[in-house]
Amino acid sequence: MARYIVIGLLAGGIAGWLTGFFISGIVGGGLIGALLFRLKGSGSEQQVQDREDSSQKMELKEEELEIKKKRVQTGEVKVRKEVVEEEKTFKVPVRREEMVIETGDEEELRIPVKEEEVNISKQPVKIAEVDVTTEQVEEMKTIRTPLKKETVDVEVEGDADVKEQREDP
Repeated sequence: MARYIVIGLLAGGIAGWLTGFFISGIVGGGLIGALLFRLKGSGSEQQVQDREDSSQKMELKEEELEIKKKRVQTGEVKVRKEVVEEEKTFKVPVRREEMVIETGDEEELRIPVKEEEVNISKQPVKIAEVDVTTEQVEEMKTIRTPLKKETVDVEVEGDADVKEQREDP
């Protein structure tokens, strides 16, 4: 049928192009092709039906495995910094002045006494850098599944003459 319609479309398209009615020509050609198929197709249907009376066909089918993959989330990793506080002890040498008084005259002297005082200040210092990345790792997985396949089983009763022909797919 498709052959008749395509031929009708081509003929109608050419006729429509020559007359200036291209789209109308294509539509009309398609309709004429379908009508020709209906008129001529009835005889060929009878020939097919006659052949079907003398032989029959059986379709054999088998399952085909279609393998698809999709990405799914299998887990989650959280990476965060944690502040851990620990007590540390440092020994820092500190100097101070001591007054030494020797008795002698009774004059009064005032001498300032000084000592070093320890001041502590803290600032963060980079000690390490951590890179967080993902990488693709490929591995082979073996999947086993049963697949069904139709086969022909021929049973002969009586004196039927059976000639077996095998077709390789």
